[in-house]
Amino acid sequence: MQLIVGASGAVGIPTVRHLVQLGQDLRALSSSEASAERLRALGVGEVVVGSYRDDGEIERAMRGVDAVCYIPARFVEDEFKVGKATVDAARDAGVDHFLFCSAFQPQLQGLGHHWQKLLLEEHLVESDLRATVVQPSMFMQNLRVEWPVIMATGEYRRPYSTGSKMSVIDTDDLGEAMAKIMTDSCLQGATYQLAGDGPLSHAEMAEIVSEEIGKPVLAIKRDINDWRVWATERGWTDYAIENYMHMCDHYDKHGYKYANAFTLGAVLGRQPLSYREFIRKFAAEQSTK
Repeated sequence: MQLIVGASGAVGIPTVRHLVQLGQDLRALSSSEASAERLRALGVGEVVVGSYRDDGEIERAMRGVDAVCYIPARFVEDEFKVGKATVDAARDAGVDHFLFCSAFQPQLQGLGHHWQKLLLEEHLVESDLRATVVQPSMFMQNLRVEWPVIMATGEYRRPYSTGSKMSVIDTDDLGEAMAKIMTDSCLQGATYQLAGDGPLSHAEMAEIVSEEIGKPVLAIKRDINDWRVWATERGWTDYAIENYMHMCDHYDKHGYKYANAFTLGAVLGRQPLSYREFIRKFAAEQSTK
């Protein structure tokens, strides 16, 4: 039995899909019945509905589990506390293997949502669990938020320099890699920095989008205060907004670069999806909706 904590998000869904394809016996901890129904439809055999902030629910979900895949929620202030409780519950339950989805460059102390992941990596070491850590780069699928504006106006708007270089990864490739790690002991007990393509600037990404959809697309630097209004209107917490803005400042100055595709390719046993291949696939999917 494998437990997925954080199964309903951008990384969790493709990971679950690939684990199901591999015939794995899955349990998921889900925060709502709606998410639970979606996971059951994907093939998750057992879903525990409860809060990942409730130690009792985490302990209940761990019962009889051989391995855990933990994918933390993004931009939550108590990320380390929740992660620590999950690791501790896995240790107390005698779990054989723990896979943690961290972040590319978690050592960035000025980015709270990165630093909390580094703290959990440290706690994993001290838990004595047999653990694997993946550190994925920027998700290609982040484009989904900007896609309607791209199609309507031809502008790809990001709140940092369009010339900053980024390493990027397809979340489906990431999910496949995580599923392989969960099911192959030879891949376990390591830390993997994972990227599929790059470094690419958003200006270069916009050029690729333009070429693939056959219409002009220009990368535009969005005013960060305009983004703040957008995020506030959508209910982002003060912590999430502050950390996202720190992240944008870092991207503006330094980018998110210098990973390579070698490690991801080695885990997958094939060449990872390039950004151009992703855009081709993504644009085709959007055109059918």
